Amino acid sequence: MKKQLISLPAILISGTLILGFSSCKKDVTDAVNPASEVSSAQSLNTMETEDNNVQIMADQAESGGDVNLRLQPTDNASVDLITSCAIITRDTTSSPKVTTIDFGTGCTNAHGDTRKGKIIISHTGPYRDSGTVIHITTNNYYLNGNKIDINKTITNNGLNERGNLTFTIHSVRIITYPDGTTSTSTFDKVKEWLQGANTPRDFSDDVYRITGTGTHISRSGVVYDAATITPLIRKVVCHQFVSGDLKVVRHAAHTSYFVIDYGTGECDDTATVTLGNGKAYTIDLKLH
Repeated sequence: MKKQLISLPAILISGTLILGFSSCKKDVTDAVNPASEVSSAQSLNTMETEDNNVQIMADQAESGGDVNLRLQPTDNASVDLITSCAIITRDTTSSPKVTTIDFGTGCTNAHGDTRKGKIIISHTGPYRDSGTVIHITTNNYYLNGNKIDINKTITNNGLNERGNLTFTIHSVRIITYPDGTTSTSTFDKVKEWLQGANTPRDFSDDVYRITGTGTHISRSGVVYDAATITPLIRKVVCHQFVSGDLKVVRHAAHTSYFVIDYGTGECDDTATVTLGNGKAYTIDLKLH
């Protein structure tokens, strides 16, 4: 099957959030536009990735008192420090304990992504302890000009039958765009820690498996449902999910769906989007 390469980097930052899309049509009953569905897939990945990054940064700040998440680019030319200027404050006397990551008026990484505002983490115990409940919220948090509100709860379920730590996650996300429009999503996931649990201070070897379902209302009023077909795999050192499949169903006058295939495990910043009509597109997932 012939695949078309679609590169819409501007949409990733200034366009729609996860599963949403912005249309020049007048209402949501319009016929499905393949380009809109492809951009929706890219937008889905943008928010999922940043939500995941927020949690990784929160885990690092709680564990080591700093944020030094390093993402390995596909060309191996340099290592992207996700941020180097955030101020970490840890209140270990409160109950639950509170950690704050403060990006101030702006921290820009090597790839030009700017974060500002705060991530606030409360935790009833260490991240790795069974029964620990972690609550993550954002306060005036922006990524490249878009305000992102995240309210999520992570519960450590202990070891599963494979001997891996698992976590249940309930996450509500709202993005407010510069033009004042918003979109909202609610997701429930299970995250399994496949690799790296034995090296608590080294996040570079961490690998997670994620499954779950979610619902989103886009800024144009379109409702989407999403569910993992095969588990999504995130290597922490990679910018994106590296494998797994996600099915996304659009509910409107013209119901449709597409499937995002993240590949075979490489840090390649690309995925394949296959529409319900069988047409496939290769998309660029970079945040910048």
